Amino acid sequence: MISRRLPDFLHKFSCVFVLVLTITTFNQRPYAHGDTSDQLSDALSAINNVSTGGGGHDQAIGAMKILNRAAPDQIPKILNAMSDENKLAVNWLRSAVIKITGDGSTLPKQKIREYFDDKSNAHLGRLLAFELLTENEKSLADELIPKLVDDPSLPLRYMAIANLMKESESADDIQSIGILGYALEKSRDVEQVVEIAKSLNEKGVSVDLQKQLGFLNSWHLVGNFDNKDESGFDVKFGPEKDFEKFDLEATYPDADKTDSTWSQHSTVEPTGLVDLNKAIGKVKGVIAYAYTTYDSDIEREVDIRVGCINAHKIWVNGELVMSNEIYHNGISPDKFISKARLIKGKNEILIKVCQNEQTQSWAQRWQFQVRICDETGKAIRPESNKE
Repeated sequence: MISRRLPDFLHKFSCVFVLVLTITTFNQRPYAHGDTSDQLSDALSAINNVSTGGGGHDQAIGAMKILNRAAPDQIPKILNAMSDENKLAVNWLRSAVIKITGDGSTLPKQKIREYFDDKSNAHLGRLLAFELLTENEKSLADELIPKLVDDPSLPLRYMAIANLMKESESADDIQSIGILGYALEKSRDVEQVVEIAKSLNEKGVSVDLQKQLGFLNSWHLVGNFDNKDESGFDVKFGPEKDFEKFDLEATYPDADKTDSTWSQHSTVEPTGLVDLNKAIGKVKGVIAYAYTTYDSDIEREVDIRVGCINAHKIWVNGELVMSNEIYHNGISPDKFISKARLIKGKNEILIKVCQNEQTQSWAQRWQFQVRICDETGKAIRPESNKE
């Protein structure tokens, strides 16, 4: 039997909101021949309508009773219902597949393999197909994994890169450096890239992680604007009014009724972390703005990926592309992802970072990190930073 939950390293790829044990305690009788194909289709639609806010939850519970009675030959249909746009639904569907898999002896492996081979299918669906195919066939896993280093499914790619890292451990130094260098270019996961860079550094090869991952490291900062009682998130302070003609020589009245001016700041942190407590000062109930420019050689759509433990907003060329009024919920690279359109030439990026007045030790951090990449996580380097 395959695992009844996602492998630990894959939690970064999927938001897991459903307890599998809760789902699988529903009616566990074998496939009911009274359930029609239409009923199965309706059940899949109900699952795909579930939302993180609780919408469709009751209907999904009823739908799971039907899915849990499906026969193994219905697994391809369930896989085809998976979508990368609704990871919560994927988790429900995954648990249904696990429930009806049995000992794996009656799986429609040819159709599952066809689903796996189609790289346009859902990333986590293809991962599940891989697990179904290789659960008791290590030789097949050994055959497939090396071919996944360029796979669009990031969970599958992650496994392939992890396999390369393990391979490098038994190679001599020259071969190991070559393997790790190849893995570095193929990996799209920040934590994995950092780990590869660490291994290369131990072998005397330095890696510019900021450049490798596309983190922005040079900013102009200004603060502190009033956020008492968390009241400033939607207030348009001076920097938000300057989109038409941004002026780094401007002064703004701050929370203390004194004039604040822009100051230049560069971070040397490998993952581009800007610590506003150090750059501006350790203050509470305030807001800071960070501004930078980014040169693009062409017009293109990119991912703006942010790690920020504080409430924040981001504008690109005056267009609001991200807004999260969440305080102290943890920080990690790529925690928040939004699309943005870059123009050819200079692009202006403005970030608003709000600190509240909580006094607990875990609520003292005031920091952010931003990187620009494509939808897979590959860095898109500014024109001025290209080799």
